[in-house]
Amino acid sequence: MFKIYICTIALFVSLDAREFYVDDDGRVYITPQDNRKELSSKDSRELENFKLYVDESGAIYTKPSANRKSLAKEQKEDGVLLSKSGEKNNQTFIKNLEFSGLHYFGYTYVDPKNHSKYLGSSSGFDMRRNYIGVKAFLNEKDYFRVTIDATKEIYSDTHRADIFIKYAYLYLDKVMPYTGVKIGIAHRPWVDYEQNNSWFYRSFNKVFAEEGLSATSSGLGLVNSADLGVNVNTKSRFFSSEVGVYNGEGYNSNKNGANQKNDTKLSLEWRFSGHLLGDGDKKLDKNRDRYAHISTFGMLSHNHKDDDIAIGSAGEFDREFYGIHGVYNEPLYLLGAQYIIAKDRARDRSLTDTLKYRGYSINGEIRAYKDFTIIGRYDVYDIDKISKISAKKTSLFSGNKTIMAIAYRYNQYVAFIGSLKLIDEKDSTNSKDVYMLSTEIKW
Repeated sequence: MFKIYICTIALFVSLDAREFYVDDDGRVYITPQDNRKELSSKDSRELENFKLYVDESGAIYTKPSANRKSLAKEQKEDGVLLSKSGEKNNQTFIKNLEFSGLHYFGYTYVDPKNHSKYLGSSSGFDMRRNYIGVKAFLNEKDYFRVTIDATKEIYSDTHRADIFIKYAYLYLDKVMPYTGVKIGIAHRPWVDYEQNNSWFYRSFNKVFAEEGLSATSSGLGLVNSADLGVNVNTKSRFFSSEVGVYNGEGYNSNKNGANQKNDTKLSLEWRFSGHLLGDGDKKLDKNRDRYAHISTFGMLSHNHKDDDIAIGSAGEFDREFYGIHGVYNEPLYLLGAQYIIAKDRARDRSLTDTLKYRGYSINGEIRAYKDFTIIGRYDVYDIDKISKISAKKTSLFSGNKTIMAIAYRYNQYVAFIGSLKLIDEKDSTNSKDVYMLSTEIKW
């Protein structure tokens, strides 16, 4: 019996990594022959379809016989556990649990140009992201996802890693033709798209619309990556879209109730993408696929509150932004570009100034040598203030950011990146040079 269980465990553990074959009698082998059919499946969720039997010698079969015993103690039928006698156990089950992780660790050195604000240069090791996720599949396509995250970066306000929920949502596939829906703390339409199609390096810099002011960065800071709400996403060959309704401030807002504290208005957000080469319904790999996309995206967030705006104060505003983006990718290189305009429209313009944003970003990468990628990006942005008294426009600050990096893919799970950010701003105290060594782990 010891031999039987060892063989069974080896079969189940190794199915993803090895090919298995079965003959006409149902006996399982690890070597192919003309009379043997391949048994293995790359999708582990199909394993539940295999019923295994064993004879006295320990050989494993997929067909029953008088001298073979079933290895299954329980069977499943229509989502209910059955005992050997076929009676219901009154216990439901999840079709499959899928675990994943994405982790960014590194070393950061910051050289600020205004030492009166930052006291001086600083450096340290940091944990920039630590995603641990699980998907509980309710069937082959529908699932519930929960992802926790933790950060501990230089200039952090806490002495321990901050742990929080990044995603927690139900995904229902094909609620309409080509269309699924996410309900809960879900992706916002733009950030996730750009991270998976044009700018892949959140480990050392966020996408252009999201990157805001911090000790190691600067930018427009218009939106973040997730929020409580509903996201409806459509995929077809030449067109894909996401349209969502959210609270507005994002998953990491520190407000108690945020814009729902004193208002019923929500945030409408969208992305519409044209897939010029007909790949909108595929999962693309930048190292293998050729693709060209044109997208437009935006947000209308009523009664929006940044963290420095008190609830119910004269500083409350309505935020709106609009952007256009294009990306072209070949296995050898990528080129992406975008332009964004935005406005924080004061709700009481007699008491509060209105802010106007605009900027553009160009990024590219070259993969000329196996496992190495050269990365570059250039951002230009400015924020103007419209006076509540005279309606005169004055520059609040303007800046540009140059990013240079080189990435080395160590294996399919691990990558190492060295990067330099040169941030130069006028009318502000946030100019700085930022050097980062980053380790990415994805499983």
